[in-house]
Amino acid sequence: MPTIISDKVKYINEVFIYILYVSSCLINEQKVIMNIIGTKSFFDVIVPKEILLSMFKIKLVKILSNILESVSKFGIEIISTFSF
Repeated sequence: MPTIISDKVKYINEVFIYILYVSSCLINEQKVIMNIIGTKSFFDVIVPKEILLSMFKIKLVKILSNILESVSKFGIEIISTFSF
């Protein structure tokens, strides 16, 4: 059975909320729609070796601040791993 998945970011109560929409049909042909709200989205960024981490972090904060229109709506966690 086909499943349709989509997502959207809504601005609710002065906070950006990520919503994942999942819809499909059951065996008895009833339609099911599930909205998953409140998950924290994240992404990984690989910092090039030739750029200092502190400089890269400043650039990343500027980019995200322009997109989200605020610095307080996201956090950055530094995780060091083996280099590739």
